[in-house]
Amino acid sequence: MISFFLRKKELKMRRVILQSVYEDNLVILGRGRNLLAKRRLFLWKKQLLAVLLCVIAVMANGRHVDISFPPKELTAQINMVNMPSPLQGPSAEGVSNPAELSAVAGSSAVSLSRMFGLKIRTIMIDAGHGGSDSGTVGKMGTKEKDVTLDIAKRLRQHLMAKGNYRILMTREDDSAVPLNKRVELAKAAKADLFISVHINYLPQKPINIIETYYFGPSTDANILRLAEQENAGSEHGLSDFKVIVEKLGKTMKLQESREFAESIQSNMVRNSRKQNSSIQDFGVKRAPFVVLLGVEVPSVLAEVSCMSNREEEKELQQEGHRENIARSLALGIFDYLNKGDLTHEAKR
Repeated sequence: MISFFLRKKELKMRRVILQSVYEDNLVILGRGRNLLAKRRLFLWKKQLLAVLLCVIAVMANGRHVDISFPPKELTAQINMVNMPSPLQGPSAEGVSNPAELSAVAGSSAVSLSRMFGLKIRTIMIDAGHGGSDSGTVGKMGTKEKDVTLDIAKRLRQHLMAKGNYRILMTREDDSAVPLNKRVELAKAAKADLFISVHINYLPQKPINIIETYYFGPSTDANILRLAEQENAGSEHGLSDFKVIVEKLGKTMKLQESREFAESIQSNMVRNSRKQNSSIQDFGVKRAPFVVLLGVEVPSVLAEVSCMSNREEEKELQQEGHRENIARSLALGIFDYLNKGDLTHEAKR
């Protein structure tokens, strides 16, 4: 075994010596410098090609290491976009060049408003149903359309009192507003934020739940049935949703609506449980609601209560309970905007 390694070492030394002698002879013959330079250039190109092929192969597999270091000024600007001031909400300094845009767009935690340095100015509140469309109706005759309108108006007051925003509503009385018209109103108003308020109804489960939706495909049969119920009267069919989702993915980040929904849901559940610990948190979900599909800004549909629960229906008839729901929604909106200037304890 030892002799094998010694033999190998000897052969290597011979190759080095012969290479050196060969190069010296080339110099002596007068051809050395040019030929030697060409030989070295050829070897250098070979090595460079090998490195490039390795880099291409690694990048093709989606695994590469960027060893470039951005200028200090650029790094500082990116950090400012990723860490918005709590006093300014989602807006920040904005993106000033393509390099920054690429860096920021790669982070799922950054919203479009933060990415482009935009402020939330106009908030559209949609009171579910209305007119001949009563929505869900409780066993005691309480109508969803009346409850959602009252909560929406209270929410408007809280937002106007605590923030410098333009607050609009899709309806301010018991009028029928088609779903497509609600979307058109939001677009015409150039709304930056959209929230649709609804009351749930679970005939098979007399429980009280809270859940919040943002637009997207779903395979859950119960969610699809709920979407079909809420989408009644719309000209859109379920076959439209695949194309719509693809279009939506190019025009906005669904991540932003999901974050908005999470903020609404967490505040609604936390505050509602202070008065009723039995409330169940059904979480944040995606669903193909027509009222959300055409709104190309952060938008959610909040099922803030459940009318099929008899005790909850009684509570919904009380002004104080509707006020608490409106306050909790306002908290969720301000939390999403990173305002931090509204505190609330549920009151009777």
